[in-house]
Amino acid sequence: MVVLTALVVVLFTATTGLTLGMWLADPAYEETNPVVDLGFFALGTVLVGGGLVTQLRAPERHLAGLQQALLGVLALSIAGLLGDRIEPLWGGAVLLLAISLAVLLHPGRRRLIRPGAGLSPPIAVLAVVGTAPALAYAAAMLDLARSAGPSCFAGQCARGDRYAEAAALAMALVAISLLASARTPGWRLTAWGVGIAASIFGCASVALPDVPGSIGAPWGVVVAVWGGLLVASAEWVTRSAAPVIPPGSGSRE
Repeated sequence: MVVLTALVVVLFTATTGLTLGMWLADPAYEETNPVVDLGFFALGTVLVGGGLVTQLRAPERHLAGLQQALLGVLALSIAGLLGDRIEPLWGGAVLLLAISLAVLLHPGRRRLIRPGAGLSPPIAVLAVVGTAPALAYAAAMLDLARSAGPSCFAGQCARGDRYAEAAALAMALVAISLLASARTPGWRLTAWGVGIAASIFGCASVALPDVPGSIGAPWGVVVAVWGGLLVASAEWVTRSAAPVIPPGSGSRE
């Protein structure tokens, strides 16, 4: 698990750093831009990598992290398939296989398909509210991916691949926010991951509203606020569910 986690985090982070550097060196570069690059980072490093990081310590207490990683790479592979892009499709499929093997070796694998602690209405409402715009954006990005020219491996067709990956991020945000609302063990960190990923993409769209793949400044603000509300709701639900211990009733250590 340590090796897989390191590979995922390094792969997505290094690739993002490389493509961001290429754009900064030449802002007229058309193959990619910081908005879709940071969307790629949010999907791969924050959602998939972050979910795997939770498994490095007390994995049975963070089952949602593994589910989160699975949903992220599944969204990537589906977006590659629907967008007719080879690299997201097969990259997602390889990661899905690797994480599935980790599931088979997981000490709490039997609990991965059990219900969580109960539906969290505030998080579920936010997830449902975000579904329609997220899927509309994903559909638009998949259209761009299919019309972006030939698909290939090794980052040689980055523009079309990034559109598919942006679509995958939108799908993953919806799916993983719904996962967080089910409150499986470790769901609070999952909610934080969704909130951070959404805020990264929203802020990038605010900064660069006119580049391909951006949702524009107004919608960028909405998505960033949505991410913040998701985190705030997770904290509120956690504090509301915490048992109240009367003063003087506990033992001192």
